[in-house]
Amino acid sequence: MLASHFFISLLATLVLIKSLCPIAVKIGLTDHPCHRKQHKVPTPLIGGLAIYLGIGVTLLLSEVHFPNQMAYLIASALLVGVGLVDDYKGLGVKIRIVAQIVAALIMTEMADIKIVSLGNLLFTGDIALGSLATPFTIFAVVGGINAFNMIDGLDGLAGTLALVSMAALALVSWFAQDMLLLDFCIIVMAAIMAFLAFNLRVMGRTSAGVFLGDTGSTLLGFTVCWLAIGASQSESPLLAPVTVLWIIAIPLFDSVCIMIRRLGRRRSPFQPDREHLHHIMSLTGYSVNEVVAHLVSYGLVMAIIGIVADLFFNIPNGMILLFFLVLFISHYWGMDHAWIFLKIRRYLLTRRQNPKQIVSRRAWQRRVNSNAVVDIEQRSMDRRQIIKGRRFVPTELQLDKFYRCEEDMDNPAYRKKLKNKIKVFWFNFYVDRKS
Repeated sequence: MLASHFFISLLATLVLIKSLCPIAVKIGLTDHPCHRKQHKVPTPLIGGLAIYLGIGVTLLLSEVHFPNQMAYLIASALLVGVGLVDDYKGLGVKIRIVAQIVAALIMTEMADIKIVSLGNLLFTGDIALGSLATPFTIFAVVGGINAFNMIDGLDGLAGTLALVSMAALALVSWFAQDMLLLDFCIIVMAAIMAFLAFNLRVMGRTSAGVFLGDTGSTLLGFTVCWLAIGASQSESPLLAPVTVLWIIAIPLFDSVCIMIRRLGRRRSPFQPDREHLHHIMSLTGYSVNEVVAHLVSYGLVMAIIGIVADLFFNIPNGMILLFFLVLFISHYWGMDHAWIFLKIRRYLLTRRQNPKQIVSRRAWQRRVNSNAVVDIEQRSMDRRQIIKGRRFVPTELQLDKFYRCEEDMDNPAYRKKLKNKIKVFWFNFYVDRKS
């Protein structure tokens, strides 16, 4: 049964992606290149729709009736529908948040999946939420959805991190012999694998052939939250609630850190930028595949630590949470001081002597020069604009002229023009710091 469901979901999603791509290109459901994105050609945004339809087809064809199956399909359909409209013509943040809240309400009221207990976090017994269970669950689900949405910045990153989370839940269900949850996890994993076959930069592919879009990232975040909360809040919990944090550690770390930094600069927490962890790692010279491999390995290790600490060593929930917070603070400090790691990376590259490595160093320097929003001097430059000589205002800086491919750096006229712009920009930035 498990194998048949896996292959049905895998094949259905593969066929759907191949079938939907031409339609997406024809109607304009594509992601177009811009200064914040790395792809060079318009790319179809049907990954999330294909995953949803692949999961739905498998669930409907299955002889097994999964708990709250219809509630999940209805809530997911709402998110997919709103996500498709957002991918096609763009929607405001408020509309998307409202849709996510409604989906979370379907989860809490129709499926009766709520966070009713936080576990023994304070060493004084389980913390029961009581009447706060529903609002807290809605907050947690909306946060989880947006965590996966924000991490979707490189080819294959959100999909592989969601795959890690689903694999962790599948492992927990296998240990507990919960075959229904294991079956559901396998169906979702198969659909994600089919998508990654088109999204990862493998087999000579230099860019993704299909993107998740907001449709896919919200769907994956919602699915992980649905299954993780259900597993930790059932009558016989499969894992402690705090262990769920370890299963989604990387998206959670990145989203919380970036929101704190944006709010600290009096910016909207939902305004996009290029200061996510994967963007900073890309600037240090790592390729897209290397960044994805590092972050997925990091996420896998975190999930394993959480599961082993909870299920095998029975470490108290409070200690597991304390260790998690220590890692989060370390992660936040590293993100806030990313300029240190950039300088270390540059120093290591400058020590190389052979010609091939010198070329790599020069290529890396061109890569740094081609990105104008790195927080190298412990402050963000992506919202500062020169006005009348030496004054700045905190507004959106149009960076299209700063974002250039490496080939432009070989043009002497462009290098001279860019050098003059950098001089003016740095002079005003220095004067602003002195004031």
